[in-house]
Amino acid sequence: MKKNNLNFFIAVLTIFILCFAFLSGCSAKEEQIKIWVGSEARDFYEKKMDEWVARYNAANDKPFAYTVAVESVDTGSAAAKFLDDMDAGADIFTIAHDNLGRLIAGASSIGPVTDQNLLRQIQNDNPSIFYDVIKGTVSGTEYTFGIPYRSQALVLYYNKDHLTVDDVKTWEGVWAKARSLGKQSVSINGDDGYNNSFIVLATRASDNTPIADLYIDKVLTNCNFNSDLAVATMQWGQRFFTDTSPDGRVYYGARKASDSGWEVELATEASLSMIGGAWNFNAARAALGSKLGIATLPHFTLTAADVAGTNTAAGTEMKSGTFADTVMFVMKKYAQGDKKAEYVQQILTYLSGKDVQEQAFNEINNLPAYKNARTEFAGIRADSLEGLVARVQLEMFDSGRAQPFGANTRMNNWYYSQGAPAIVLDILTNARDTSGSPMYDTTAKIRDGMAVIETIWRTGRRPE
Repeated sequence: MKKNNLNFFIAVLTIFILCFAFLSGCSAKEEQIKIWVGSEARDFYEKKMDEWVARYNAANDKPFAYTVAVESVDTGSAAAKFLDDMDAGADIFTIAHDNLGRLIAGASSIGPVTDQNLLRQIQNDNPSIFYDVIKGTVSGTEYTFGIPYRSQALVLYYNKDHLTVDDVKTWEGVWAKARSLGKQSVSINGDDGYNNSFIVLATRASDNTPIADLYIDKVLTNCNFNSDLAVATMQWGQRFFTDTSPDGRVYYGARKASDSGWEVELATEASLSMIGGAWNFNAARAALGSKLGIATLPHFTLTAADVAGTNTAAGTEMKSGTFADTVMFVMKKYAQGDKKAEYVQQILTYLSGKDVQEQAFNEINNLPAYKNARTEFAGIRADSLEGLVARVQLEMFDSGRAQPFGANTRMNNWYYSQGAPAIVLDILTNARDTSGSPMYDTTAKIRDGMAVIETIWRTGRRPE
């Protein structure tokens, strides 16, 4: 009996220890606030959270009830990683705003902002073009899900040895200099619908009328790419992309992305400029060194040849376009009344505030989302390349638009992945069919090709 009692006691003790360890593990998990940011930003935001917790502890009788873990997760993959295991996912994580649709589909996998201080800060501190793309509708009600804290836009990196500040104000100025030197005007970073979007997203300079309507009012079918202004602009684009030397070896205007890559084309001075984002800045500086110039994407003017077959007036001035986007924080969905949601939103108010945004620009070169950063942040006003690339990106916001793809996952897929960017490139380059005949050598053919693009944007497939 004694042996049996001892065995029984050992068994009960073992179960008790295992249960205690299990419950302790659960408690530790519940007492942690996990934050995901890009690897380049992890150390900065870890430092900011250490400061926030220290201030909280100094101002309160009890220390902050949660440990804070800041982890490195790529911005492009954070949404997918969170959806793979939402229980283990971060309380706060970074996404590009066009990923919002997949996170709020159905019943929504993330939580809306409810803290009134944070909602006021979002409304007061951000440019108006962000207001719609940070919101989503769930079960018939619209909520704010995104908290902007970074932004990005495409700019022109150019060779100052060959192009002046006046040259880069217009594509015609760049183009003329390229022809005189026997060089290429501009390298395109990629043939996709983002990197090769400066023509599709162009606007009329006089009134900012866009040539392409994309998912207006977040409606899948609200797209248009067949107006006379759009056709004339694409005809200008075709002229720009197909102007070559007599032997066909040099593209005086633009060309599709090459096998050698834009870095080589800039470094060897085969090309005078390239269109890229802040993520290309270090590579552009490495390619050009002290010759690096940075400017907004140039204007261009439609000629009589460009407006042929349309009712658009020759001499119409156009502005190159860009997606002007926010990178934003989102948060895990909590049960109603969960105290953790209150603390998470206090942290989000702090991390997305203009003071931390300014520090993030100064320390890790994050372009702020704060609408007055151009005038208020000393680092952006500074006479430095980092300040210049920030100022130019923010200037592009004046004629840019936020990607309208966060409301519905199909929008992103249909715009980027169902063949529309390839048709855009075929029109611009006047691609040839299998028999060698040009496919888009008349206004009618260009208009037909643009109608196909519009149908893909609206339905996700080519017309029957």
